[in-house]
Amino acid sequence: MIKLLIADDHNVLINGLQLILAVRKDFKVIAVANNGTEVIDLVRNERPDVILLDINMPVLNGYQTLEIIKSDYPEIKVIVLSMLNDKRNVLNMLEAGAKGYLFKDTDDKNLFKAIDDVHQGAYYVSNGLEDILEEFLCHHKYPDKKNKHILSSRELEIVSLIVEGNTNAEIANLLFLSTRTVDTHRKNIFYKLNLNNTALLVKYALENKAFLGLH
Repeated sequence: MIKLLIADDHNVLINGLQLILAVRKDFKVIAVANNGTEVIDLVRNERPDVILLDINMPVLNGYQTLEIIKSDYPEIKVIVLSMLNDKRNVLNMLEAGAKGYLFKDTDDKNLFKAIDDVHQGAYYVSNGLEDILEEFLCHHKYPDKKNKHILSSRELEIVSLIVEGNTNAEIANLLFLSTRTVDTHRKNIFYKLNLNNTALLVKYALENKAFLGLH
């Protein structure tokens, strides 16, 4: 039995989650909270296995709440449930100790898998956040290297295609992405590698194939 606590300041969402989670007989929602202070009090008394935690909550927000939980109850797993999809918020919550990050519109299949995986000690994030998780994990796997020097698997894929001479539009077509997304990746690559143009990127990539894992 996995004991769950739901923390969100919208009761409609809490009620909806409870109905979804009731499908799984091995899940038990033991408490709900509308703000961070309530979460801390409930954690102290109920000791859930997994917390589904919103970021934007009154009194104590999700980030502040998570920091306290991981400091006082490190064994409790936390999955963030939020509509915020920017890199800064995702990384901040992972750095604070979250094991999962899901968008609030996630389907029940992904919600169940996230709870199962996180409960067992793994990480789980919504589609579209894999590169951010990979960057976070790389940083922690290789703490001696600065985070900005670590490229995600998608960024490495794009570097490889740039080296082959593809334009942003061609890369977008090959990877089924928008040209704007490719352009954003390109800018992030330049920033991480401290480069400012394509020619320098190609030169760097050719000189550092082994480090970048390029063929």
